[in-house]
Amino acid sequence: MDSHPTAIEPLYRQRVEQFAAAERRYARRERMVMNLRVATFLAAVAAAALGWKSGHPLPWYVGAGLALSGFVAAVAYHERVRDQLLRNGLLRQINEQAIARLRRAWSELPETPIAVPREHRATADDLDLFGHASLFQLLNWATTPGGMVILRDWLLEPAPPDEIKRRQQAATELAPRLEMRQTLILEGRLLPDRGESIERFVAWAEGGPWLAARPWLLWWCRMMALVVLLALCLTCFGILSGDQAGLTLVGLVALNCLTIAQFGGRVRDVCEPLNQRRGEATRYRRMFDLIYATPESQSELEAVQHEAMRLGGGVLRRLGQLNRIATLAMLRHVPFFLYTVWLPLQLLFLYDFHALNLLEKWQARYGRYVRRWFAALGKFEALCSLAALVHDHPRWTMPEVDVAADRFQARGLGHPLLPPKTCVANDVEVGPAGSFLLVTGSNMSGKSTLLRAIGVNAVLAQAGGPVCAEQLCLPPVVLATSMRIRDCLENAVSFYMAELMRLKEIVDLARDAQPAKDHTLLYLLDEILLGTNSKERHIAVVRVLEHLLHRRTMGAVSTHDLDLAGSEGLAGACRCVHFCETLHAADAAERMTFDYKLRPGIATASNALKLLELVGLTEDDGRP
Repeated sequence: MDSHPTAIEPLYRQRVEQFAAAERRYARRERMVMNLRVATFLAAVAAAALGWKSGHPLPWYVGAGLALSGFVAAVAYHERVRDQLLRNGLLRQINEQAIARLRRAWSELPETPIAVPREHRATADDLDLFGHASLFQLLNWATTPGGMVILRDWLLEPAPPDEIKRRQQAATELAPRLEMRQTLILEGRLLPDRGESIERFVAWAEGGPWLAARPWLLWWCRMMALVVLLALCLTCFGILSGDQAGLTLVGLVALNCLTIAQFGGRVRDVCEPLNQRRGEATRYRRMFDLIYATPESQSELEAVQHEAMRLGGGVLRRLGQLNRIATLAMLRHVPFFLYTVWLPLQLLFLYDFHALNLLEKWQARYGRYVRRWFAALGKFEALCSLAALVHDHPRWTMPEVDVAADRFQARGLGHPLLPPKTCVANDVEVGPAGSFLLVTGSNMSGKSTLLRAIGVNAVLAQAGGPVCAEQLCLPPVVLATSMRIRDCLENAVSFYMAELMRLKEIVDLARDAQPAKDHTLLYLLDEILLGTNSKERHIAVVRVLEHLLHRRTMGAVSTHDLDLAGSEGLAGACRCVHFCETLHAADAAERMTFDYKLRPGIATASNALKLLELVGLTEDDGRP
């Protein structure tokens, strides 16, 4: 399928130039402001020095004050300029990476390692779902760990058809909102640790309280605060004399000091990370703001908006409350307030204890919602990743995943990971259950690529994304593959035994994926059981396929064994297709070419000996 997005790359190229120009403009401005900072600082120092030596210092001191004010203003403005410089640089980089995705220039794209559950590793490796030059590398725009994990799970675990439709609708709605999606990516990349702090924040929010678990201490702090307040009131109204008030306050402060000495260290240990947690919470406000700014929808976005905007009163409102509490609790870290405000309040009223009480009240009321808030953010990132694929590939289509469908049927199916200019599309039909597609052809003709195109598009379809096809309809399927089998010297597992073990897993999946579960097993087997002689291999392959056919599965099998099509027990269940090559004259620039077009029937030729000749292994080589 010719899916080269001619209208999309110029858009990203224009945005690259736009943000690069802004980046250069702010870089020049930063240099100017830096020079201004130095000039105003030196002017302030010089004016102060001249004023110190002058007989009339006042004008000089006024000038020094003005220059110092200019320096402070220049510092503040410099921070804003640096922020804009960074933001425009990141936006330029985001759009450059969008172009690299369009071109499948994998070396220019970030590769984010992500753990794959053991039970999914074989299929993920066979279909290039993760790692370098993978579907995840093409698809993933998420910046938080939660978003990446959700996107990973969507690729590994097929969604129910109704949820697939909701994701498709959400991706379609978000696709035109390029500015919003890139702002979401930008804010995520501005996070200092790329979201690693989320788990720490969630762990704290869901953790147990310290002060509330000691109610006697909380009531003691409240009582001491009331007694001190009462003593101050009695003093103000003259009921207590000066000496009496002094002795009373000294005694109360002494009791508070004993309380601080006994428990203050633990309170500080609990509160100390609060400033960091406050920062962690507020850094995500801009990302949550984008969810709030998204129009209400009946798609999967509705669930995201409900979790973020209404659960627990809304994440922005509750994070705002936490931010205010944290600001109160962090007075000790502000030099001006340390001795003027915090220390008197701490000695008289045990300020830190009451601040911790407010924090724990927030934790008790809203801590249970925090994980769901950030899960909603992760889901929003995953939906935006699907939307980017919709936006960047306007010729791709949204597939139909229907329980009533009995086969995988595609028109113009291509491999999503191939560069669009070189991707060749084919009409492909696999199924119904109890049958399989037998793919034959010469070496390098496209058999393995076809199988992977079927598998990767099935993964995309059931994740809720668009597929590289003009049209695709399939039932809910469980994918099983055997393509890249390796022996394992460490565990003394040979290549042949490794293949058998993988086939055993597929047979077990065929037993589990019964129609009662509304899923059909779709298997993709590429040249299986190569680790034995051709005669036994033929018999073994026939037995494996008969077993899978008996389980009412469907799949595609590539092979060089042309006799499989006529084997008893398989002949009535297989549909044969093949690829072929074109041989050219010996003096041609290319002596063999492939068109990668699928044709009906069994392959009629092989190119193994021709390839030997092309690499220089002729008949006479090695002979005396």
